[in-house]
Amino acid sequence: MSRDSLTDPPPLVFLFGFERSGTTLLSMMVGAHPEIAVPLSLTGLWYRYGKKLDGYNGLESTRDVERIVDDLLREERIRLWDVELMRDEVLENLEPGSFPRVIARFHALYAKRKGKPHWGNIDIDTIEDMDLANAWFPDVRFVHLVRDGRDVALSHKTYPYGASNIGECADQWERSLRVNLKMGAILGPERYLVVRYEDLILEPEATLRQLCEFLHIAYSAAMLDYQQMVEKKVPEDRRWLWPLLDKPPERSNVYRWKNRMTEIERIVFERRAGDMLARLSYETFSTVPKRTRVHLLELWYFLGQGHRFGRFAKTLGLGKTLGLGMSRGVPGARAA
Repeated sequence: MSRDSLTDPPPLVFLFGFERSGTTLLSMMVGAHPEIAVPLSLTGLWYRYGKKLDGYNGLESTRDVERIVDDLLREERIRLWDVELMRDEVLENLEPGSFPRVIARFHALYAKRKGKPHWGNIDIDTIEDMDLANAWFPDVRFVHLVRDGRDVALSHKTYPYGASNIGECADQWERSLRVNLKMGAILGPERYLVVRYEDLILEPEATLRQLCEFLHIAYSAAMLDYQQMVEKKVPEDRRWLWPLLDKPPERSNVYRWKNRMTEIERIVFERRAGDMLARLSYETFSTVPKRTRVHLLELWYFLGQGHRFGRFAKTLGLGKTLGLGMSRGVPGARAA
């Protein structure tokens, strides 16, 4: 057995959820536990590299490992971590032949810097690539944070990334959850846990106790003191993505759709994803009302799907004039 397999602990948990479901908040809470280190989200970094290992000769040689480590250390998402990783320490006794070993080394060093024995990963892309994470780490536990899709859709309306409208968000949200819940059912309750964002906000201690029980680790009240980590852990130029992250759980963020979503928007969402809402025990229409205007709105959503209007306006140089929010985006700044 190699030295690094003895010293680099395996992951304790992979945290994830659909974009704008509150996974950054969850990762801050879990990362505030005195025994678990969770760095800033990598937004698909491991999965992107895991799918292009042929370009690194399958990591067959020491030189191949050096090349991938060098490229990873140059990645913006790694450089945004609130610790500095040195090339020599990443490569020390890191044997070729295993990409999961590379992943574990990066996270283990992060955990070591934080003085913690366990590490976790936060990445919204796990919702699409959980099969890869499971293949890399066959014993890891997954925590899937779900949020009422109508609130997710409202968040996307003011967000420069993700779905372009409520209809598109409903389709993406329903599909992603449907596929992932099937994968979770295969893994079983010992390795896959669904946590509702609403429970995390309204009953944070009880929900975090349940999560710790799932992870077989003692609950710590420090998890509710996560706000103290925000300044150091989240770069200042990214905090606008999570304006309430440095505050206690904000109850007004729960079920905002009841006051901020029009009936027509709600009908559009529930026509597409009502069954999934009901499956997750969210309130829905007993019978979705029929409204002529719904078809007009769905046509408008279809025409604007994939940010077509925004891309066209940008081509004409009208993005700022029309207030489409395109100029606010930060490259690589996708958030959960």
